[in-house]
Amino acid sequence: MAVIPFICRTLTWLLLLTSLGVRAEAPLILLSDTGSSYTSMVTALQRHYGEKMEVRAFTDFDPTTEQQLLLAVGSRACATALDELAPQRRLFCLFLPAQTFQELTANTHGQALLDEQRLGALFLDQPLARQMRLAQLIKPDMKSIGTVIGPDNANQAQVFEQQALALGLEPVIGYLPRTENPVQVLSPIISDSDLFLPLPDRSVFNRAAAKWILYITLRKGVPLLGFSARYADAGAVVALYSDIDGLARQAVEILKQPGKQLPPPGWPQDFSININYTAARNLGLNLPPVKQLIEQLRAQEGQ
Repeated sequence: MAVIPFICRTLTWLLLLTSLGVRAEAPLILLSDTGSSYTSMVTALQRHYGEKMEVRAFTDFDPTTEQQLLLAVGSRACATALDELAPQRRLFCLFLPAQTFQELTANTHGQALLDEQRLGALFLDQPLARQMRLAQLIKPDMKSIGTVIGPDNANQAQVFEQQALALGLEPVIGYLPRTENPVQVLSPIISDSDLFLPLPDRSVFNRAAAKWILYITLRKGVPLLGFSARYADAGAVVALYSDIDGLARQAVEILKQPGKQLPPPGWPQDFSININYTAARNLGLNLPPVKQLIEQLRAQEGQ
């Protein structure tokens, strides 16, 4: 009869050892910066992960590290880890725009890592279709939607046109070379648009260009939909953006999935909306509460 307790104890230890063996190793976090948004992201990641994780500056990255999974927060950390990623290790990039990630992985090395499912990402910017659907909610009678494309973002023109046409909107697209006066390009594009939707682009949306966009849209009475909370604070009617906690939660959910293969790069599930009601009133727009807009967008996406 003493055999039964022995077997039970043995099974218990085997189950315990098995559970410990399959427990996912905490990733090593590589940081691009030490600013407040990056430290907030680390705090949110550790909270959702449920344990403290090792954090290093990207400049201190050691390619021979024992960790098999690297979590790069920001563009510079992602670029460094990509260049020095050792065999068998995996890399997940977070807190960077889709355009930047696509530029970093446009080479043979990046594409190979994606094919091997050793590389994944969660983009910082919101899906273009979601942005355009929000545009239609804040201006239901709109027929055209405008943007400008910089030299580093030429592939976005086709995507923008396809998304606009799919929603029954006429795309109005301007192209802004590095040497061009932004006002000469922006003014006619904004004038021909019922709503202006800037796209994240390092070559276009520097501080000077952003100020001109805000000024021209206000002067011409064209609503502006921004891609960051600061846009609404500065005068855009509405801003649609990703919040740190939502990005951290989704990233942890992805990293805790069973198996060693990473899913393809993707867009944020969660989003936040800021409304500048003063700007909306000045343009004659009667906008609903933020909560209602969020519920309408989620309903359209089947969430």
